[in-house]
Amino acid sequence: MTELLSLNARVAVLGSGSALPAHCFKTAELLDRVSAHLSHRQRRRAEKIAQRLAIHTRYFSRSFASARERPLEGDSAPCLGARAIRQAAAGRICDGTAFGMLIGHTTTPHTLLPSNAAWIAQELEYSGPHMELRQACTGFATAAALACALIGSGVDSVAIVGSEVGSVMLDLEQLDVDPAQLVNLMQMGDGAGAVILGPLRSIEQSRLERFFYGSLPGHHLPAISLPQGGSGSPQVETQGITHFRHDYTAIREHGTALLGAGLEAARALGIERGSIDWWLPQQVNGRMAEVCARTLGLPPDRVIVEAGSIGNVGSAATWIALDRLRRSGRLRGGDRVLVLGAEASKFMYGGFLYIHADEYKAVA
Repeated sequence: MTELLSLNARVAVLGSGSALPAHCFKTAELLDRVSAHLSHRQRRRAEKIAQRLAIHTRYFSRSFASARERPLEGDSAPCLGARAIRQAAAGRICDGTAFGMLIGHTTTPHTLLPSNAAWIAQELEYSGPHMELRQACTGFATAAALACALIGSGVDSVAIVGSEVGSVMLDLEQLDVDPAQLVNLMQMGDGAGAVILGPLRSIEQSRLERFFYGSLPGHHLPAISLPQGGSGSPQVETQGITHFRHDYTAIREHGTALLGAGLEAARALGIERGSIDWWLPQQVNGRMAEVCARTLGLPPDRVIVEAGSIGNVGSAATWIALDRLRRSGRLRGGDRVLVLGAEASKFMYGGFLYIHADEYKAVA
């Protein structure tokens, strides 16, 4: 067990929301759209990848009408983030601009500077303080821990939004020559998820508690990265656009260890397996229920999996999955959901316990 951050604290969930782009592609439709850039052999390979990942549909902020594209109007990172926050605020005890802090987290910001959070604030016409984490799949855990500390120090509410628009970083001309880009096409999706947190004033409120965050020991090469375009390598040399490098072999090798470390961290905080009603692991692919059952011994019918229908949405994935679960009608008052995040950029893990209640009965 490595050194980790753990917070035995509680915050209320005042609302949650999500936003997906307009373009939804089934596997066959997507491959037809990019067929000019795929050999018959690579198309067959892509079909097998999608089947192995059990991802049947995914949402994109681009149409794939050309090899390189900007996000479509209305589906940019700031627009998706603002829509998710507005949905989180709708009908709750807060509105889309009445919060004390906005925290964004993403790997695919609208611009390197200003921050993506600044663009979301502008879209919302929110003039309050904001900050951004440049982080992928465990950005939700870091942001939640920061929000918990802020609320504990007196901030009345914190809006958190995770967003990804990584599809525009895929150059279709590389599909036939770079196997990792073919995996990215079949696996990833675009979208945004948000949550608004505040002080817990009543047991009738949904809440987050027992936060944890850490990383695996040792030095690991990143399994997913954006190595070009930063100050360490400002020129984009191998492709005409900034693009993700994806070592899926390393992800398979270490992914289970990350989830296992999260389970151990939860146990150290007093969260026992028998007390959990639902499990929400990182939304890597559509087979996470099978993976968690096989490697962690979790009940597959109680593992939440959204990636099969929306793809792996990276930094946005956990908030989207939690929001969809809250709206699904599957939860009963008092249900306990253990959220387990895992990030392959430098092998971090994190999460928290979500306890469901009827937020409309919340006491302001």
